[in-house]
Amino acid sequence: MTPRRAVLAAIAVYAVARAASFVAVLVAARDSAQPVLDLLTKADGLRYLAIAADGYPPPPPIGPDGVYVSTTNLAFFPLYPATIRLFSWAMDPRAAAVVAALVAGLVATVLIALWAVPRVGTSGAVVLVGVWSLWPSSVVLGMGYSESLFVAAAAGTLLALQRGRWVWAAFACALAGLTRPTGAALVAALLVALVVRRPPLRSWLPAALLAPVGLLVSLGHVAVATGRLDGWFWLESTVWRSGFDGGRSTVTNAVHAFTGTRDQRVAPYVVAAVVCVVAVVLLVALLASRPPVEEAVYAVLATAMALGGVGYFHCKPRFLGVVLPLFVPPARWLSRLPVPALLVLGAGALALSAWWSAWFVVTWPYSV
Repeated sequence: MTPRRAVLAAIAVYAVARAASFVAVLVAARDSAQPVLDLLTKADGLRYLAIAADGYPPPPPIGPDGVYVSTTNLAFFPLYPATIRLFSWAMDPRAAAVVAALVAGLVATVLIALWAVPRVGTSGAVVLVGVWSLWPSSVVLGMGYSESLFVAAAAGTLLALQRGRWVWAAFACALAGLTRPTGAALVAALLVALVVRRPPLRSWLPAALLAPVGLLVSLGHVAVATGRLDGWFWLESTVWRSGFDGGRSTVTNAVHAFTGTRDQRVAPYVVAAVVCVVAVVLLVALLASRPPVEEAVYAVLATAMALGGVGYFHCKPRFLGVVLPLFVPPARWLSRLPVPALLVLGAGALALSAWWSAWFVVTWPYSV
């Protein structure tokens, strides 16, 4: 298989995965009499739609306890809402949010495949895209969420670094920093790669200056709005009850998912617990294979951010789904299987993913 055919095959795999997920959600939504576009833009999607329509609102009043009296959209990064606004010129904003995510996912698929071919071969690249496309909570790749756009920027960063295109890598990294806080892990990965590889100064300096710009803009506008230099982190801890505890709450929730009360053993928590364990195993396997330094740094930091964050335990699979280097070990393992066995395994994973997507989007009342 040539690299070009690998890219085309990867696109086909992504398209089939997204189509199966959408059809499953559509059927479940019809049975529950809920508008499918409302379901595909629920929870975080509503926040992004509000920002796309009206921009960022002024901060709410501060209560007697010293924190805001209500939640605020300030903590959500700006690039994905801007993308929704762009697509909204031609369609309903809810449809625009979904289409923007799907298009970003398509771009991400191409960039992932191009990055993966030198790492795992042409067949492995197609398998890697398949693992990413069917990862638990991959349904967000076709919802009003920012993961597709972030993965496109992350894949672009890794691909450009792989090819020694430092300024392009920094540009993609800046876009990632405008999309999600995990962009900080990409910035660190690029800066470490600069130090280790020591490219010429004409590449080193602009890359080092450009890479953190998006993240600084995202955090800076929150600092200005809140009047606090640590504004974004303060919002996360006080308004959204999130933060970083080094993984203590994740371990506690994972244990409860298997041994706790019935309320603690709900399906999304059990799936999240399994995914967290799998992610740690994949990270160890990745590091044991001695990956390029930027992949190692990004994988370690992004996984630590996902597992070390407080709250939103059921969202851990979504947070881990953007850590592309984690998919290198299973892509290598699975690509060694005979094609018939791989097709059977893929068909089963596709059916399971579609069923889970429908349940997660339609029945589960919270964020995905």
